[in-house]
Amino acid sequence: MGRGGRGGHKKRLMRKDYQGDGKRDNAWNEKKTHRADQYLEAGDMHNEAFEEYYKVQDIVPEGEWQEFLDILKKPLPITFRINGSGRFAAELVTKLQTDFFSHFSEGPVMLDGELVQPPRPLPWYPSNLAWHMNFTRNQLRKLSWLAAIHEFMKVANEAGSITRQEAVSMVPPLFMDVQPHHRVLDMCAAPGSKTFQLLEMLHNMEGADSSSGSSTTPSGFVVANDADAQRCNLLTHQTKRMCSPCLMVTNHNGEQFPKITGLQPAPGSAAAAAAAVEAAAAELAGNAAQQQQGEGEVMRFDRILCDVPCSGDGTMRKAPDIWRRWSVNNGNGLHNMQLRIALHAVRLLKVGGRMVYSTCTPNPIEDEAVVAELLVRCNGALQLLDVSDQLPELKRCAGKRKWLVRDKHQWYSSWEEAAKVGFKLDPTMFSSPEKQQLPLERCMRILPHHQDTGGFFVAVLQKVAETPDLPDPSLAHRFTRIITAGRDGRLIKIDGADPHQGAEDAAAYALEAAEQAIAALEAGDAAAATKAANAAAAAASRGGLAQDAATEIYKNQRRYDSQEARKQQQLAKQQQRQQDAATAGADEDAAAVEADADADVEAMEGVETAGDDVDADADAAAAAADEAEGADDAADGAADGKAAWTPSWVRGGGGRGRSGSGRFRGIDPIIPVEDPTIIKMLVDFYGVEASFPLATHLITRSLEAAFPKRLYYVSDALLAVLLADVRESLKITATGLKLFERHELRGKELGKCQYRIAQEGLPFLLPHLTKQVIRLPVADFMRLLADRNVPLLIPSSAAGSEAETAAAAAAAKTPSNQVPLSTPSVLKQLEGLESGGAVALLDEEAAQQLGLALDQAGSGALTANAPLAVSVWRTRASLSVLVAKNECEQMADKVRSAQQRMKQQQQGGKGAAKQAEAVAA
Repeated sequence: MGRGGRGGHKKRLMRKDYQGDGKRDNAWNEKKTHRADQYLEAGDMHNEAFEEYYKVQDIVPEGEWQEFLDILKKPLPITFRINGSGRFAAELVTKLQTDFFSHFSEGPVMLDGELVQPPRPLPWYPSNLAWHMNFTRNQLRKLSWLAAIHEFMKVANEAGSITRQEAVSMVPPLFMDVQPHHRVLDMCAAPGSKTFQLLEMLHNMEGADSSSGSSTTPSGFVVANDADAQRCNLLTHQTKRMCSPCLMVTNHNGEQFPKITGLQPAPGSAAAAAAAVEAAAAELAGNAAQQQQGEGEVMRFDRILCDVPCSGDGTMRKAPDIWRRWSVNNGNGLHNMQLRIALHAVRLLKVGGRMVYSTCTPNPIEDEAVVAELLVRCNGALQLLDVSDQLPELKRCAGKRKWLVRDKHQWYSSWEEAAKVGFKLDPTMFSSPEKQQLPLERCMRILPHHQDTGGFFVAVLQKVAETPDLPDPSLAHRFTRIITAGRDGRLIKIDGADPHQGAEDAAAYALEAAEQAIAALEAGDAAAATKAANAAAAAASRGGLAQDAATEIYKNQRRYDSQEARKQQQLAKQQQRQQDAATAGADEDAAAVEADADADVEAMEGVETAGDDVDADADAAAAAADEAEGADDAADGAADGKAAWTPSWVRGGGGRGRSGSGRFRGIDPIIPVEDPTIIKMLVDFYGVEASFPLATHLITRSLEAAFPKRLYYVSDALLAVLLADVRESLKITATGLKLFERHELRGKELGKCQYRIAQEGLPFLLPHLTKQVIRLPVADFMRLLADRNVPLLIPSSAAGSEAETAAAAAAAKTPSNQVPLSTPSVLKQLEGLESGGAVALLDEEAAQQLGLALDQAGSGALTANAPLAVSVWRTRASLSVLVAKNECEQMADKVRSAQQRMKQQQQGGKGAAKQAEAVAA
């Protein structure tokens, strides 16, 4: 994962800058174009520091350096992955090979004297489901069939059939062995292509009956986390094509991902019933350990993908501006954060769980140095796995046991050498005799020139025992600092090295190095003089840091002391107020006792017992009035557009349906949809099966109306997480699968149900619907996809043949796209179809013939593998599609391909029959 960014610091351009007021011409100045926006020419792709650094680190096999450099200066090829598996995935591969790539089967294709490279599957990716194409822009412009391939890829990517993804980015999930029951955490997930792969693996439930309902929903889940809120939105968009109720998107720094305790099975689930039986048995047997376990568990993960932010040196082919801005400080500055993220991942990992650490850089400071430090700190509880027998056709280099560390001035071989003079270096960056004994050769470094890819690093680790305490890396070697903590402005003092002593040590080292440089020059040894001069420069930089730290301490210490003094003053004032209040309270208590005594005397003298009955009647009347008032408030809330029910729990949010603010600002609340009116409406209108847990697993993100805009379904496992996180530690930006959305028609009646079925949730919900489903023959289904709005026959007062004759005469004079549906089977189904939301799908018999039936659709919850069905809105006069145009085109293309395939099979069968007859004759 590349480092990414949070926005630049360039001056904002405003309209006044272009007004031609004499200060600035209202014209574009090409010379002032930001060079980072331009693709570099090969001659500009040069950085001596980069080349020197990686030559010394010896990451490229001998004799391959020039090939390595040359490939870095070429654009990265296009690679994409076919989503899912099963029949549709295989058919898409066949379609690519026959419809688009067949031009290359006739021989080499030349254009302007240049060979057009044919597309090829990535040899190491399973089942030929990942492809590599390397076409230039010139070739795409001049060859129309290449442009057709490019256009197809855009449509298929948007519809969810394929995912544009860099080849090496596909590698880490393949080593994770994700199973449907696993809890999976993607710690640095954006933009989401790897998360998509993980969801596919989670939903790969081979052998499960796809029509049996929620039993095909995995018992595990995927939590996709990212530190950038905007990238979390991109992540949500990327993964919604998976139509999975088992995904949660969170927004935390990876090293601060919260630990959730008290995890219990979701209410009403099979796991909850089993847990209740176990708890009862443990109570009868007096098993305290099992009883304590029944109180909940700490949420740990079976699989963790730790694709950490990195310097991105391996992405130069798609981000060539890295050539200009590359610096050794890029990787050094990220090492500490990478190590902290990886350490926290180990804390969150189950014993027996697997973790994959990966970066898109070949830099050993960000790669082997992090892995080695993990292994040392875990003291045998974490093992580096040998996966050399997996994906054998993936070319990789073994990890390194030794490496050097460089700051902006010189190289160091050990921390002892760098401790006093190294510029912004940490002891965890260095190799050591202990680390050199570790099996670091089991790490994998993927170099770009081996298979025409980007650069990448992967290490597969397994937790074999509980780890010792894993504190974050110590910063004691850094100078003492005083920092501002959080938004409250508090000052926190972090102890570290004494900057005054550091300045003295650096000065002494610089003086010694300068003397060595002078002596080397006098002896004529230019190399030694250069080395000594670099050492002096490093010491001078270290001394500068020490001076800056000393200045900061001098300035902030006074603020710190002043703040501490104010705290003491406030504490003294608070104690004085408490003492005063205690004194005043004692006086008030004495007066109250005296007043109570007088009241008791009066009561004994004049109160009658009948007053007790009067008071009791008054209390009962007040309670009845309160109850009626509460009912009126609920009715008023519904009339005013507010929710009329009170949810059993609410988390997050504030301002939108929640009076108090949640823990995280700007995050919508999560509320269970428990309104019996809404649940009954959905169940009755769509005929949702009783076995489907609609009443317990629906959530919404707002209570701003009596009928929330969107209703989401969460799996048993994610519901358990939501209920366990009572402290709202998780900052959840998205979760659940959208099943229903409130339909809005201005000035028109919506019928019996205000909700339509969301297309992204349709594949999951369809097997549980018994009403509002219409099955269309192929011709009518294709017409609905093409026209998107099809008129219906409006019942006429004419009877029998007269009505049919009138309808036929009207149809003869009507344009084809305005002819009502007239297939008898469709008309019969329409009689029982209420106005409102519905589902239109391909007739079961036709789907079976074309090989597009539900049980042949492929594995997983992938939208592209779903049955051919669309969400529609039925009115008295028409049937309208509520699906994006590109998705309709994708479905229509599937039908056409299936028809063509069936036609070829029929022609082949006829030919075989004739040949058999000829042989018999």
